[in-house]
Amino acid sequence: MRLRTESTLHKTLSFAVIHLAIAVTLGWLFTGGFILGGLLALIEPAANTAVSHGLELLSRRWGADARRRAVLKSALLTVSHFLVAIGVGFALTGSWTAAGAYAVLEPLANGVAHYFFDRWWNRGRRAAPQVLLPA
Repeated sequence: MRLRTESTLHKTLSFAVIHLAIAVTLGWLFTGGFILGGLLALIEPAANTAVSHGLELLSRRWGADARRRAVLKSALLTVSHFLVAIGVGFALTGSWTAAGAYAVLEPLANGVAHYFFDRWWNRGRRAAPQVLLPA
């Protein structure tokens, strides 16, 4: 029997840590306040993590090679980040300027981070040995 050492949810939660670090830093910089920036950093990535998990599940159906899937997933993630970030940013700050700046920079940073994370994750899967359990 083969034991799966990695899952889609594990991958999604691993990237959520990176996403949260980027969002906290940018949220604090754009709001000037730790609490408001923290709220922005927690609400926006929570919504985007759910979207990222959905994209990961959807990408299993795509027939392209791993590199093309990584590029397409990263592009779709970037677009979804923009839409969520501008909505959450405006709702919390009331400023289109701050929401727009956050919505542009945060998804770009996460899109680039996601591409390299996805490539790193897939490279690790190919190199990782399968764990076999006695039947």
